[in-house]
Amino acid sequence: MGSKYPRSVRGCLPPWALMLQGALVLIFFFFTSYDTSSKDQKKLLGTYQVVQDLSVMAALGLGFLTSSLRRHGWSSVAFNLFLLAVGVQWAVLLDGFLNQPFHGKVSIKLSSLPPAAMSATSVLISAGAVLGKASLVQLLVMALVEVTAFSTLRMLDRRVLNMDNHVSMMHIHVFAAYFGLTVAWFLSKPLPEGVEEKEKMATSPSLFAMLGTLFLWIFWPSFNSALLDIPNERKLAVLNTYYALAVSTVIATSASAWTHPQGKINLTHIHNAVLAGGVAVGASCHLIPYPPLAMGLGLVAGLISVSGAVCLPGRLPGAQRRWGAQPGRGDGPGVRSPGRFGPKSQNMESTSCGKIF
Repeated sequence: MGSKYPRSVRGCLPPWALMLQGALVLIFFFFTSYDTSSKDQKKLLGTYQVVQDLSVMAALGLGFLTSSLRRHGWSSVAFNLFLLAVGVQWAVLLDGFLNQPFHGKVSIKLSSLPPAAMSATSVLISAGAVLGKASLVQLLVMALVEVTAFSTLRMLDRRVLNMDNHVSMMHIHVFAAYFGLTVAWFLSKPLPEGVEEKEKMATSPSLFAMLGTLFLWIFWPSFNSALLDIPNERKLAVLNTYYALAVSTVIATSASAWTHPQGKINLTHIHNAVLAGGVAVGASCHLIPYPPLAMGLGLVAGLISVSGAVCLPGRLPGAQRRWGAQPGRGDGPGVRSPGRFGPKSQNMESTSCGKIF
């Protein structure tokens, strides 16, 4: 029997979404225009390939990564796509208004899409900390606020601290992870003593989450090199990211089996730790001259990620009750926390938009 959505979802979500989309269309109509200047076709093709890679990472990789929980599998994928669509539109406008001299209209180029998609990805990372606790209307508000805050932070990094475009973007992992934890703090209620989350996981959703991890693993070199313009720096970024990912994968798999009493591999460790190498080398991937340095970073990142997932939940029981999330299982920089929430978490069918926050 199909789910019956409450009146709050049917009556509140459509007006909010339609009004927001209508406002975005009007802003694009009055304040933006396409850049019609002729460009090198090979460079345009390369930029479009980057856009494709980032879209696959965001829509498929991050969408399926949080589908391992039985209650929130479908809603995580659907919410992910919705937030990505809204976030990219808003990020394109913000990047234009904040970074271009304003002469009545903002010029939109194909090169505007990669940084916009990466800014929208920050929302998808943060959403992993509140999945099941926030309605889609709440996530919509969170997306607008977070993209605005992250775009403003990047502008200040470039103007005040003289950071280049690539380094300012690599703050996305830390910013998004702790922005999500902050939202989870305000949305959660302290759990009574002795109450523990019963995580219900099925084989098929876990395989879908692993599929999301594979998409992220394959396209992470494109993410780390997307905003680099010098060919040699882009080549180094791709190579170093790949080496770091490869080593963190080997270390994560070995460490996961080593920490289990029966030598089994924990898929939660794999989902998180195999990507730790790509996060670790993100800011410096274009500066590392030798493969062993990148591989060493991947090794350390894989060990720290698995060690945190094994040790932190038992050492921080108070955080579990207050946040409704289990630290060490995805709440670190650049890694999502798929559904480690309190027992009163909500799904797509039970959320209410009567109160936004």
